[in-house]
Amino acid sequence: MIDEPSGYHWASDPWFTDALDRFIEERDKGRATLTLDLEAIEASIFNGDGAAYRLMEAMASVIREEGHDGCRGAPRVLLAPERAQGQGNTVINRRSE
Repeated sequence: MIDEPSGYHWASDPWFTDALDRFIEERDKGRATLTLDLEAIEASIFNGDGAAYRLMEAMASVIREEGHDGCRGAPRVLLAPERAQGQGNTVINRRSE
């Protein structure tokens, strides 16, 4: 992931866009809370192709493609990584509390 070509942009990466679509869908259904599965987060956080490294590359693409003044993508990429890459595990449990 870190070696993505300079033309990489998070908005073209289904890992982010699909997750963001799920987030928006839940929000639009009226879901007000999300519960974090800390074990799933911890299991994926150090994975070389996991959420932390994907988020770093996506944020770099925000700066590279949108510049410091635009940066509208930054909040979107922060909300999107809600699943562990590769295992398909849900990192955010959508149970209503």
